Amino acid sequence: MTSLPGSAPRRATLLRVAVITWGVLISAAALVNVVALAKLSEQAQASAPGSQVAALEGRLTELGQRIGQAQQQPAALPQARYDTDRRALEQRLAVIEQTLGERLPADSLLPLQARIEQLEAKLTARPSPAASTRPRTPAKPKPIEPPFQVIGAELRAGERFVSILPSGAAALAQARLLRPGEDEAGWRLEAIDGAIAVFRHGEQTRRLPVPVR
Repeated sequence: MTSLPGSAPRRATLLRVAVITWGVLISAAALVNVVALAKLSEQAQASAPGSQVAALEGRLTELGQRIGQAQQQPAALPQARYDTDRRALEQRLAVIEQTLGERLPADSLLPLQARIEQLEAKLTARPSPAASTRPRTPAKPKPIEPPFQVIGAELRAGERFVSILPSGAAALAQARLLRPGEDEAGWRLEAIDGAIAVFRHGEQTRRLPVPVR
């Protein structure tokens, strides 16, 4: 086959144009891929802190609930158990705080750091035990004094009497005799037991000495 004059240089030129064009297309495709990968990387970096913040907020919420439950436990909670629980919670808070510093930007740390400080403040203050309320002992009623005094005893017809004088009376003429079963101003003479006169006033019993004449 006979080649036309000038066809060889033309083929060489076309081949060079094709190679250059192919190289340009490959470079353009590579550049597009690089730009796309850069955008994906930026999106991943932008979304990663948000997901980390959400996960850490969930852990902080869980810790807050545990601290609240610990503070609502009975005041009789042993000190050793309280200290153990407190140390465990402090360790978890330290891990979360370290994770925040390593993975998140500074502006994302502020609200979470504030929550951590609140939880730490709750940990340092143990709820004071509620004061145990003891049932108040009812005050004993003050003894009521009889409105008279026993001034002696007499024996009449084989029966014993006590002689009483109203309080504040100055004359012995106001004295009267009481036998067992009789009363004076609501005070009933129950018995005369030797030198003791037993009087009863409602639920109260008084034993009054009988002076010996």
